[in-house]
Amino acid sequence: MAGLELLYSCVAGNITCPQDVVVCFVHWEIVKSGYKCLGLGDEPRSGDKKSELLPTGWNDSKELYTLRYKSNDDKSNFLVKAITVDSTLIFNLMDSATEQVSDLTMNVSDYVDADHLQTFESVFKNAEDLSQKVKSQLLPSVPVPRKEEKRSSRERDSQPDSDPLRIPTRHPQSSRQPNCFLCVSRMVHHPKDIQPTCHNCGKHWRQHGPAIHALKN
Repeated sequence: MAGLELLYSCVAGNITCPQDVVVCFVHWEIVKSGYKCLGLGDEPRSGDKKSELLPTGWNDSKELYTLRYKSNDDKSNFLVKAITVDSTLIFNLMDSATEQVSDLTMNVSDYVDADHLQTFESVFKNAEDLSQKVKSQLLPSVPVPRKEEKRSSRERDSQPDSDPLRIPTRHPQSSRQPNCFLCVSRMVHHPKDIQPTCHNCGKHWRQHGPAIHALKN
């Protein structure tokens, strides 16, 4: 947590409540996951600049914290809001790249010692648990790239040659007669007025039962 300690030392003079401490912690987890903070508010500003530090005025409002982030590779942006409700802090993250929204609700007193807000070594409680919750519930998941399926050499060898002059292998015709389309169609679309014997093939419609069942399902 060396990086978090350095960050905390930079903002400790401005921290005035337990909610500030949690927001600072979540900010550091976001930075560790490959993002940097752009600034405050919902909308981009002309002076936006990526930084690992929290921007000036980040905790002016104790009821609503709003921070914007951009990935190190510039491919993803998201907006983070933290809302204070009594002793609870509710985080909401919206990823603009995937349009996914995630949230995390926590009881601030479970993770912050309000009597030691200015002392990094004592201010956090259950830091590992909080870190795990931020990673699993709030931060956007990293998509796993799909690997192309590769056929083995044995599978490739088993495929027939694509030689246009090659004479195709003839297979003996099955003695089973194909299903009558009229029987199948009428059974699927007009099951109540099906005739016992098809005038098209002369068979009883139940002889096409398997095919009819497959089409109906």
